[in-house]
Amino acid sequence: MDTSSNAALLLRGGRVVDPAGNRDEIADVLVESGRISAVGRDLTVPAGATWIDARGLIVTPGLVDLHVHVYPGLGDFCLPPDQVGVDAAVTTVIDAGTSGAATFGLARRWIDDPGVRTRVLALMDPCQIYFATKDFICHKLEIANDLRNLDVDLTAAMLEANRDVVVGMKVRACYVDDPNVSPFLEAAKQVAGDRPIMVHLGRFPFTPTIPTSELLQALRPGDVITHAFRGASGMLDAEGRATPELRDAVDRGVLLDVGHSGTDFRFATARTLFDQGYLPTTVSTDLNVFNVDHPVVSLAQTMSKMRALGIPLADVVAMTTCNPARVIHREDEIGALAPERVADISVLRVDEGEYELSDGYESIAVSERFVAVGCVRAGSWIAAS
Repeated sequence: MDTSSNAALLLRGGRVVDPAGNRDEIADVLVESGRISAVGRDLTVPAGATWIDARGLIVTPGLVDLHVHVYPGLGDFCLPPDQVGVDAAVTTVIDAGTSGAATFGLARRWIDDPGVRTRVLALMDPCQIYFATKDFICHKLEIANDLRNLDVDLTAAMLEANRDVVVGMKVRACYVDDPNVSPFLEAAKQVAGDRPIMVHLGRFPFTPTIPTSELLQALRPGDVITHAFRGASGMLDAEGRATPELRDAVDRGVLLDVGHSGTDFRFATARTLFDQGYLPTTVSTDLNVFNVDHPVVSLAQTMSKMRALGIPLADVVAMTTCNPARVIHREDEIGALAPERVADISVLRVDEGEYELSDGYESIAVSERFVAVGCVRAGSWIAAS
C-alpha cells in the first residue's frame, strides 16, 4: 500500500520510541497534509483516514543513515537511493563523499530526481575530482593524493551553491609530502565552516593516509570518524586500551560513527571500545555494491548488531535518528516525531528466533533482530521491499 501525502494517515498502537522527545510508549501517530499533527492515545482521527496497524511494532522518527553511497553512474560503486532508503524504512540518507567538487553537479541529479522518494543529502569530498569505483581508480591513479586535485576556491563555491543539500565534507586523509599532515583534511577545514567533516579511518590501496594518532589530533569538535570500530585502527594501544589521542579527541567533541562497510566494523573492536565507554554517536552502514548482500544488508540489520552488543533500544534509535540529525545540523527538520514537522516516520518489527549476524569476519548468534516494515516519507506510507 502506498498512500497519498495529502490524505490523513494514522499509525495505530505502535511502541513509539522517540529519544528526541523523551518518549517510549504505546501511542498513535497522526499525519495530516504530509505533516505530523499529533502523537498520543485516543486521538481524534479525521473521516476517511488511512489506518496502518502498528500494534506490536516499533515506530520511530524517520531513520537517518549518515554514510551511504547513492549516486549510480558516478563510478560503479553506488546503489540506488531508494534501495537503501525508503525501501528499507530509512527516510534520509547522506551520501558520504562519492563526489568531489567538480562532479557534484552530476551527483546532484540523484538528489533532485523527482523519482527518488528518499531524502538525499551529501557530504562532499574536497577534491575537484573524486568518484567511487570498485577498483578505487582515484587512488590507483593517485589523484586522491595529488595537490593539483585541490582547488579550495572551487570547493568553497560549490559548498555555497549547494548549501541546501551539502551538509558537510567527507575526507580521505591522504598525505603528499609530510606523512603526518593531510592537505586534503586541511583544505576541508578551510571551507567547512561549522559543517562537520567526516573522515575515513583506515588505509586505501595505492594512497597512504596519515596515522590515526595524527588524524585524531587534527579533528575539530563536531567532526566525525567513520569506521571508528574497525580492526587494526590505531584507536587501541597494545594492551587494548583507548589511546590518549582517542580519549582526548572524544573529550574535545569528536564523534564516532560505525560506518559498517564490508571490512570496517569488528564485533571484537566494538566490544573493547564499548566496555571502555566509547560508544558510537551514530550508527551508519556505508552501503555500496560490495556489502549490500553481505555483511551489511541494511540499516535495520546494523541496528540489530548494536542491540546484540548490549546497547539499549532507545539509544540505538537515537543513534539512527536525532543523533545524526544533530551531527548535520538538521535537528529542527528531521530526527524527531514533533507536531508540524514533515512526516518522516519509520516502522520496524522485532523478530524473535535463532539468527546469525556477521561483521564479515565473526558471526554471532542472536535471539532477535530488527526487520524493516515500512516508512512514512513526506506523509506517504511506503511498505518496505
